[in-house]
Amino acid sequence: MTPDLRRRLERILGSAIAQSRPLSGGNIAECLRIVTQDGRAFAVKSMAPLAQPTDLPQATLKDEAFMLDRLRASGKVPVPAVHHVDRDLMVLEFIPCDDGVAASTEQECLADIVADLHSVTVPRYGFDRPTPVGPLQRPNDWSDTWVPFLRDRRLMFLGRLAHDAGRLPDGCLARLERLCARLEDWIPERGAASLIHGDLWIGNILFKDRKVAALIDPACYFADPEIELAFLTLFGGVGEAFFDRYREHRPVDPLFFQERRTLYHLEPLLAHAWFFGGGYGMRADEILIRYLE
Repeated sequence: MTPDLRRRLERILGSAIAQSRPLSGGNIAECLRIVTQDGRAFAVKSMAPLAQPTDLPQATLKDEAFMLDRLRASGKVPVPAVHHVDRDLMVLEFIPCDDGVAASTEQECLADIVADLHSVTVPRYGFDRPTPVGPLQRPNDWSDTWVPFLRDRRLMFLGRLAHDAGRLPDGCLARLERLCARLEDWIPERGAASLIHGDLWIGNILFKDRKVAALIDPACYFADPEIELAFLTLFGGVGEAFFDRYREHRPVDPLFFQERRTLYHLEPLLAHAWFFGGGYGMRADEILIRYLE
């Protein structure tokens, strides 16, 4: 913690900081657990400006606070309370949590919460403001149908970012364009759109005493809920215990597992390719090649 940040937090909280330690996560923001002299514990996120300026709008911590408030207002999801927020600084309720991978009981609890969240629906796809992807904002202009939203505001938006950053294999963007022209071959049009967390992987789920204590770091919008279910499986987060319980609340089309789950992995893989590089672009390209064969 820098001296300037310490002084700023002490002014906001009205107490000296007695303890400070890093928290895991925080790819675009520094995350800390602090304890004030008067015994209160908080989670703090502080965000620096982009190292390389861009014409695209930069995400702010006010965006994240808005999403947390939206989830809380739904009455469906436990989230930390926001005590203070600026564009570059947010002070949150600290949620104690357990370490380790979610076992069956935790997955069942998570399925109850996610299914309940997905029951919040509206007629169109999108959101009333952009939502973060890393340090930038994703467009969420409303769409009456899902496939154009997925194509234009997610896959092609992220694919072009990753391509322009030089983080996709040769020919990958052209393959993505070909797949996007055929999305209706795999993805049927839906009725109502569900409210989703939008960045729901195991690192953004806090468990305590075999229950979900909180969901953090949201990037909400109204979507086909299958895209959230797919993301939950991408990094080994959930398994059959989750889906068995989720099906008790909401149906899951068998074609989701057979055809669409891997296709929906493209969005987070393209986002990771743009932001992190590494092998994410290759993994996205392998999916494109598989679907276009």
